[in-house]
Amino acid sequence: MRRRLGGDTWLAGACAALAVTGWAIRSSLLALAGILGVVVTGLLYLWQRDCLDGVTYRRRLSHQRAVFGDEVLLEVEMVNDKLLPLTWLHVEDTVPRELTIRGGALQPARSGLVRMLTHLVPMLSYQRLVRRLTIVCDERGAHSFGPAELESGDPLGHRRRVRREAEVHELVVYPKIFALSTVAATSRTPLGDDRAAWMLLGDPARVSGVREYRAGDSLRHLHWRATARTGSLLVRDFEPTARLRAAIFLDTHVTGAGGSPVIDRSRVEFGIAVAASIAVELSGRGVSTGLFCTGTVGGRTVVQAPTTSPDALESLLDLLARVSPAGPLRLSELLAGHAGALPHGTSVVVVASDFSGQTLITLDDLRRRRSVTAVTVVGGQGAPPPHESVDARLYARYSDDWKHKASLELAV
Repeated sequence: MRRRLGGDTWLAGACAALAVTGWAIRSSLLALAGILGVVVTGLLYLWQRDCLDGVTYRRRLSHQRAVFGDEVLLEVEMVNDKLLPLTWLHVEDTVPRELTIRGGALQPARSGLVRMLTHLVPMLSYQRLVRRLTIVCDERGAHSFGPAELESGDPLGHRRRVRREAEVHELVVYPKIFALSTVAATSRTPLGDDRAAWMLLGDPARVSGVREYRAGDSLRHLHWRATARTGSLLVRDFEPTARLRAAIFLDTHVTGAGGSPVIDRSRVEFGIAVAASIAVELSGRGVSTGLFCTGTVGGRTVVQAPTTSPDALESLLDLLARVSPAGPLRLSELLAGHAGALPHGTSVVVVASDFSGQTLITLDDLRRRRSVTAVTVVGGQGAPPPHESVDARLYARYSDDWKHKASLELAV
C-alpha cells in the first residue's frame, strides 16, 4: 500500500525545493529561506514528537478515607525531566463532581457526570511544579480521581501530542455522624450501662474492680475493706456474663404520596447518616453491631453480621459510604431473609421512613424472638409502626439543613 505523506513532509519538501531553486538561480536569499524552512519544520516536528517524553503527572491524597465534613489535601505534581522545555502543557484530570474542591480550575466534562481539574502551564528544562488543593468531604461516597490526559506540542500549537495517565485514586467519604441524644436500641439481654434498657449482669467469678454503690446493688457484693478504707460504700464490679449484639436494618427506599416510591436523594442520605450514627453509638458502647440494607454495593445486597472484629465498625462505615440506594429487596424481604438467622439475643434496630403492612407482619413475627427498635425517619409520607409491633419507637426528624447539624435528637 502506498504510504501517504504527512503535512510536515510536504512542507519540508517544499522548503527544500525552494532552497534548491535558490541555489540554481544563485539567489542566496531564496536559498537561505528554504534552508531555514527545512530546519524550522524539522525542529517543530522533533519538538512535537519529544514534548511529553520525561513528563510526569502525579496526584496524592493526604487520606484515602475521611469522615463527612473533613478536608483532605490533594497534591498535584508536574515534572519535566529533560532538556527540552515546554512552551505549554495542558492537563485535564478527572475529578468527582459531587465534592467541593478549592484552589483549582474546574471545568465540566462533556458527559456531565464528572468534572475536569485543568492545568495550563509552561515548563522549563528539568522543572518540577507542585500545586496543592483542598477537597471538602461534603458528600458521602467512594469518589474517583483520574484518569488524566496530558497534552503538549510545538510552540505554535499547530502540532500536538496527547498522552493518557490511567492511574486512578479513590477517596471514601463516610456518612455524616451525628451525636445522638439517646441509645437507639433496646435489649432483652441483660447488658449495658443504662439500667432502664441496658442492665448489666456480672459474673461473680470475674471481678474487674470496685465502684461506688448504686441503688439496686446487692449488699452481698459490698467490698468491706475498701469501704472501711475510703469511708464510702464500694461494691465489687464484675465483667459481663454476655455480650450484646445489635443488627441495623436500613431501608433506603423513600415513600411518597399513596405509598409509591420517590427519588429524594437528600432524605435517603439523611437516613444513611442516621444508621451510621447509630452504628457508631452502639460500637462505642462495646456492642457488636451488624448492618443489613436494602441498597447494594457492587450490585450485591449489603449484609454484615454482628462481629467482634476490631475492624467491624470501619467495614460497616465503608459499606454505608459505598451503598447505592437502589436495590431489588424491600424492607420486609430483607427482614424475613436475615433477621431470623441472627445469633440468639441480637437486638434489631430498623431505620426506615415507612413501615408498610407487610413489614409490620414481619416485625410481629420477629418480635416473638427478639427485641425490636424502630427508628422512623420523619419528613415525608411514610408511617411509623404501631406501639404493639415493636419494643421501642424513636423518631429522627429530617430537615433541609441536616448536613450542618452536629447532633440529632431521637425523639421518643
